[in-house]
Amino acid sequence: MESDILMLHEFLQSGKCCSQALAAMGLRLRGEESDALVRAAAGLCLGVRSGLICGALTGAAMMLCLFDPALAAGEMIPELTEWFRDTYGELYGGISCDEILERDIHNKAVRCPALVESTYRRAREILEDAGFDIDDMLEHLEEE
Repeated sequence: MESDILMLHEFLQSGKCCSQALAAMGLRLRGEESDALVRAAAGLCLGVRSGLICGALTGAAMMLCLFDPALAAGEMIPELTEWFRDTYGELYGGISCDEILERDIHNKAVRCPALVESTYRRAREILEDAGFDIDDMLEHLEEE
């Protein structure tokens, strides 16, 4: 498994929710850390703590904004959202946390790790397509 995917799963296993793990990954790729930002991302967990929009999508949107807020808002987030809707909206009948989990928190352990990983991979691809050298960023992470 790639080092960044391992790191993502370590964030999840440490108790960070989907949005926190993705925000933390964006920071790490940039060579940054911000406990305050990761703590703030907890407000997006479990669909803004109310079963609404999936935290993997909102966390990945945060990740994209860490690289280029204007490009993220104009192009990258809409592309990510369309992919998420096409992928998970089709699979689960919607993109809210409640729909993905079918209002059963026990589905979280089964569905969310793979969903978070695939959302991270898609966000990483979008960044690469926008000209960000993620492989170079990953090399720096591995040197740490």
